[in-house]
Amino acid sequence: MSWTPYVGDRYLSWHEIAGWCHALAKAHPDLVTLDRIGTTRHGNGLLLLTIATGRGRRSVADRSAFWLDGGTHAAEWAGVMSALYTVSRWVEGLVEGDPSLTDWFSRHAAFVLPCMSPDGYQAMHDGAPFLRSTLRPPRPGQLRVGLEPRDIDGDGEVRWMRWRHPAGPYVEDETLPLYMRNRRVDDDPSRAFFVASEGEFLEWDGHRWIAAPLRHGLDLNRNFPGHWAPFSMFGMDGGDIPLSEPESRAVVDALRARPGIAAAVTNHTYTGALLTQPYRDPSPLSDQDIALMEILGQDAVRGTGYRCIRVHPDFVYDPSKPIVGVWADTLSTVFGIPGYTLELWDPFAAAGFTNDDPATFFRLPTDDQLRPLFAHFTGPGAADDAVRPWRPFQHPQLGPVEIGGLDYLRTVRNPPTALLATECARSHTVADRIRMALPDLAVRVVEKRLPGGLRSVEAIAENLGFLSTGGLPYAEQRNLVSTVQLRLEPHAGARIVAGEAAVDLGHIDGWGAMRIAGSRHPLYPNLPARGHRRAVRWVVEGDGPVTVHWTGARAGNGATTSVPSMPADPSSGAG
Repeated sequence: MSWTPYVGDRYLSWHEIAGWCHALAKAHPDLVTLDRIGTTRHGNGLLLLTIATGRGRRSVADRSAFWLDGGTHAAEWAGVMSALYTVSRWVEGLVEGDPSLTDWFSRHAAFVLPCMSPDGYQAMHDGAPFLRSTLRPPRPGQLRVGLEPRDIDGDGEVRWMRWRHPAGPYVEDETLPLYMRNRRVDDDPSRAFFVASEGEFLEWDGHRWIAAPLRHGLDLNRNFPGHWAPFSMFGMDGGDIPLSEPESRAVVDALRARPGIAAAVTNHTYTGALLTQPYRDPSPLSDQDIALMEILGQDAVRGTGYRCIRVHPDFVYDPSKPIVGVWADTLSTVFGIPGYTLELWDPFAAAGFTNDDPATFFRLPTDDQLRPLFAHFTGPGAADDAVRPWRPFQHPQLGPVEIGGLDYLRTVRNPPTALLATECARSHTVADRIRMALPDLAVRVVEKRLPGGLRSVEAIAENLGFLSTGGLPYAEQRNLVSTVQLRLEPHAGARIVAGEAAVDLGHIDGWGAMRIAGSRHPLYPNLPARGHRRAVRWVVEGDGPVTVHWTGARAGNGATTSVPSMPADPSSGAG
């Protein structure tokens, strides 16, 4: 299979995505490697792409790195497509010799997991009813009684169905027939409907119209260790214990095995926002951590149309209940890595209005919000497959019903196919900017001749990146990441006569630290308390070469060998 860059022209199935990843790694082995970091319950591989150049000069394990993923939630297809789009842009740029990308990827690496829930993702592409993440089966002993969504008319899709009844909570909107608005007390009971997903009743007694517990109720984005607690919402749960699922466990293990990861973005949909800390009040993160992430987030979304939003208090379903077990929060509060959730696609903006409180919309939508959404996605210019008019169907249990409605997956949850490329390009800009914020540690060695056959060897470590060598201040305070350490190794013909061979420099700030401290206000500029540069000096006897080794974990590791460029002083007696 030949590899073709993904340009956002259609939604790919999981099988197509897996083939695309294998073809990419085969077509460009000098740029891309493909690893299987885990296996799902249904045998699908969790595929991780590694992008880096110049591997012979510096191994990927020794580099500062960026993490990008998508598909934590099975219905959020645009996040998966965006990850492929970003990989394509990077690889195309490297193949074409883009100097900025080539330089960056020669010193850093990027890890991309296109789809975290391939089982659920593919199931939904095959026409399964809406599910949150994986195909984790129902818990043993769970009694499942009530309506279970399924395709009952054989068209390969699970739409909505409605049937008239005077106790129904919906009525057909007067001007938008596909919009079943909430019933009001003065609506005529003869206009009332029940509306639910297309499906059949399990263990039906012929009377009760209730919903069955979800067959696949796990929310993978509540199964990570960051502030994990038992969770239940909209019929979903966060697993029995943190990392109980093969997908979440594999992702955390992959992150821990790659200590150079210094920043991360996880793609989701929808609302058109980059979500940042804090996730709760009080937050384990300091004001410095929160401010640093917010400043970087605001830089990342500039000009894209996305907003940078604090999860608490602006993106919580219930302010009194913190969101638990989230992957991005785990990145920040467990590992000390700036981790962002990018919510691609703003259907509200597409419909011509701004939703200032998107989290509340999921619990308490208003008619003023719903009406323009339906009008936009079902009106003139709507995508061909966006709507299905209500059509009669003889339900095996209910009798006469109607099936139809909006294609939620390609309108509200994800952009219509015609708008997918534009959305991928916007999200690529965000991920690309956060990639460029990584620590950028360089060490240069300066030698000077001293009397008596001695020489001064000075190593100057300098961080030119936005982030510090530790990532977040929280990581430094909790000792979650190793410090920058230098070690001088003398070779034959050289020995250290002054200075410790190994020196711990602590952490070195990036210039982002100045954005939250001394240089935050352009009217009152100042210098930082810690700074972006450290230096170590040794005195060495003899003319043999010396090697300076450095380890910086999230800033990368490296070494440089120095050979004296000047001949020995004859009067010193050395030689």
